[in-house]
Amino acid sequence: MSDARPVADSVLTVDGADLFHRIEGEGSPAVAFVHGWCSHRGHWDAQARHLAPRHRVLRWDRRGMGASAGAPPADGPLRHAADLAAVLDAGDVDEAVVVGHAGGGPTAVAFAATRPERTRALVMVDTRLHRPAPPGTPDTLAEGLERSAAKLGEPGGDAYFERLYRGFFGPAAPAELVDAAVANALATPRPVAASEIRHMFGDTAAWAAQVRAPVLWVSTTASDTSAVHEWFPAAAAVWVGHVVGSGHFVQVEVPDQLNAMLDAFLAGPVADAR
Repeated sequence: MSDARPVADSVLTVDGADLFHRIEGEGSPAVAFVHGWCSHRGHWDAQARHLAPRHRVLRWDRRGMGASAGAPPADGPLRHAADLAAVLDAGDVDEAVVVGHAGGGPTAVAFAATRPERTRALVMVDTRLHRPAPPGTPDTLAEGLERSAAKLGEPGGDAYFERLYRGFFGPAAPAELVDAAVANALATPRPVAASEIRHMFGDTAAWAAQVRAPVLWVSTTASDTSAVHEWFPAAAAVWVGHVVGSGHFVQVEVPDQLNAMLDAFLAGPVADAR
């Protein structure tokens, strides 16, 4: 289907935050992209170019990040999920395939769990889920993330932030791509960056257990395959895909691999679930 509507690059004010967003393309199902930690909507450019000729495509800079950096930190993934609902409303979209990368994964799974009527399917790209450890038991993920959040505010925090972010990319990633992503990340207000890290160690596994829409899990490691099916016991279908030759930023490092997986998923379980 041709793009019947012009690209709209706009600002939407939601509960005190100016959310920069882009809506383009035409066709069903719509696809909404959720960027990761200290990232921005432009990291989905390759997917938008690929899908917009056939689908309505929505993406936005989450509050406090990218061009929406003037906002205070979100108090949790549910705040970002509410922002996504507002962006969908602005695009006159009732339901969408929601695609979340990395630190945007908690937002995507929270949206799918709490707004099932608006979630056609869920795609999780190189992210992880967390189930809090029982009282008295070490929670290694939460403890490690908390240390990272604390380091951002310590002396040398900027250097730590830069090393951490550069480490997200594989050795084959173009230097100019990495430099641009790092510069954008470093512009994120530190309270926002620290708050967003802490969003990652909530009980995201509990939300995953509520998801009934089809799920595509894309990652850079094969070790999570069996766990994914356990995390999404109620999903209509669970597909797991693994990319090769990529670091953490799958959508910009190996966009053709991710785009092919999205095409197959949209044509398979997403179409079947209509």
